[in-house]
Parts: sequence; C-alpha cells; structure tokens
Amino acid sequence: MANYYLKMDNIMKNMFVVALNDELQAQSEQDECLEETKALLKKVREYDLAEKRLQITAGEQRQIRKALNRLRSKYLAAGRYSDGIDKVILQVARPNTTRHMFW
Repeated sequence: MANYYLKMDNIMKNMFVVALNDELQAQSEQDECLEETKALLKKVREYDLAEKRLQITAGEQRQIRKALNRLRSKYLAAGRYSDGIDKVILQVARPNTTRHMFW
C-alpha cells in the first residue's frame, strides 16, 4: 500500500479524534470490526505535533474519510456548519506522497 503524508495541526488532530470516536461508536452498534479503527485512533492520539506530518496508508486514508463524512452528516443533521470538516476532507482526499513538502 502507498504511504501518504498529511500536514497536521492541532485542530485537524482533534477533528480526527472526534470523528474516529464517532466511527468507533457506530461500528460497535453495528457489530463491525473495531480493531483497525482502534489502532488508527491510537495512532492519531499518540501523534506528536512537532513532526508536522502524519504518515498514513491508503486504507487508513479511506477510514479517516469515512469517519469525517459521518461527522459531517451528523453536523448537517444538527443544523451546524460543516465548512471546517469539508476543508479537512479535501486535504485527506489529496494527501502528499512525499515527506518533503515545499511550504
């Protein structure tokens, strides 16, 4: 699988944690596989912001997009704005494939 690198900040990390917690709760209600989600949640929680880039695989990218889409749907159902989540979904959908980024 390909490795991707996401430029992370504190807001993005917190959004991932909330989205993955919601995804984990939804999976437990549907009796689905929880181990991959738990491993990804642990990886995001333990991520050090000093590194600036989170390394993920294609499967983890797909899982994060699914969790963010669920969070976005939850916000829209509650009548809240989802602009920040939309921005993060686009960043996750187009990750960098190299660790060296020019910014």
